[in-house]
Amino acid sequence: MTRLPGAPAIDREVARRLAARTPFALTYVDLDNLKAFNDHYGYAKADGVLLQTAEILRDAVALEGGDGAFLGHVGGDDFVLLTAPDRAHAVCRAALAAFDRVIPLYYDRADRDRGYIEAPDRYGARRRFPVLSVSAVTVLAAPGRFAGHAELARAAAELKQRAKRVPGSVHLVDGAAS
Repeated sequence: MTRLPGAPAIDREVARRLAARTPFALTYVDLDNLKAFNDHYGYAKADGVLLQTAEILRDAVALEGGDGAFLGHVGGDDFVLLTAPDRAHAVCRAALAAFDRVIPLYYDRADRDRGYIEAPDRYGARRRFPVLSVSAVTVLAAPGRFAGHAELARAAAELKQRAKRVPGSVHLVDGAAS
């Protein structure tokens, strides 16, 4: 749908970079509360959000990613960026600012003004979900730090759990990448 490289291409590119033993940053980007948005507004509008997010990420990577930057769509609301370690923060800063500026326009005025929608959670209970936001996490893949792609992905997933607990759009960087 986004016309970005998918999971197999992402896997190949990460493996290639790990084998080259050149430091790179892997940034995992995940949308917060897209399921509730989809349940409230429908799949067509949610698909529009995914396409808009892909375009925002494309623009940020083109503007700030530098030579060799890579953007892929894992699937659903998950994206992966690969950049030089010193480029990840600038890409995320540009992407999150654009996302936070544009995405409220996907909401009806009353929901936007209120700052949330009401939708069933995964257990069927109605609750309030804030306006969509982005959780982005960056892990530095220095030579020898990770045995393989699975270990790198696990580090990103653990950091993402922390990011999901922060309200609003956030970019967290692992300690080795600071």
